[in-house]
Amino acid sequence: MLDLFISTYIIFVQQDTLKGSLVAKEPKSMAVSSPEVIRHILIGLGYLASEIDPKPDLTKFAPWKRNNNSLTDDPTEEAIKKFQKQYPQKLVVNGNADAQTRTVMEDTVIGLQNRLKFHGFATNTEIPKGLPFYGPATYTAVKKFQKSQGLTENGIATIEQRQILQQPTLTNKPQSQPQSQLKLIDLLSQFKKNPQNPSYIAALNNLQQNLPKDVLHKVTNKWRGTNDQNPEIVKLTNVFTYYDDNNQNHRDALTHLQSQITPAIYKEFINLWNKK
Repeated sequence: MLDLFISTYIIFVQQDTLKGSLVAKEPKSMAVSSPEVIRHILIGLGYLASEIDPKPDLTKFAPWKRNNNSLTDDPTEEAIKKFQKQYPQKLVVNGNADAQTRTVMEDTVIGLQNRLKFHGFATNTEIPKGLPFYGPATYTAVKKFQKSQGLTENGIATIEQRQILQQPTLTNKPQSQPQSQLKLIDLLSQFKKNPQNPSYIAALNNLQQNLPKDVLHKVTNKWRGTNDQNPEIVKLTNVFTYYDDNNQNHRDALTHLQSQITPAIYKEFINLWNKK
């Protein structure tokens, strides 16, 4: 393992005149060099499970508690391999944070930051150009993006979410679902009475295509009672076919699915559902 070191950096804060609180900016300079910085990038990009610090120092990192030990423990090596596998043209999959891997990490974080700024979730003041650092400003900007898209607000930018950010425009911020909107549990009872209805099947397949992968992953894990990082996604037609209201996992999966359907997605879904 390379002898990694952390470069000196300075933290700046600015006064938030609207809220009267201090808002952390990213460090003025930071290299992807120390094991702690690399772990925070792996967490922020969704490759390494986060460990939440109950008293985070948001002038330093996002609120993830990680040590500065060498990168040789199994979870970190596996996380590095997962990152390397997504860049097979550039990287050898060996679990080693070598110079080339760190360079691609830098490019990935900077690319994420640029897209966040492009869509208005951060400014050049908050995240100056060329800082490959997954710090508090990047974490906060990702949460703003996630909120705008109705995604889980955890500050972790998975590859699926980074792909959404590559779009030239994003959908508007989802509004609360109207109280009159039918619940999935009600539609499910309709489905069970006529499971071969082509409109129902088309609507569920369309819903599956419109939902982000991270949502479908969570629905799948809740449905199966698992916690896999990259599960084989359950089909929504199977959810409706095999749903058992006495099964707590099934109820949790359906509740989460309901909470992730934005009005725009629901409108298209219900139009297909009711199509004659």
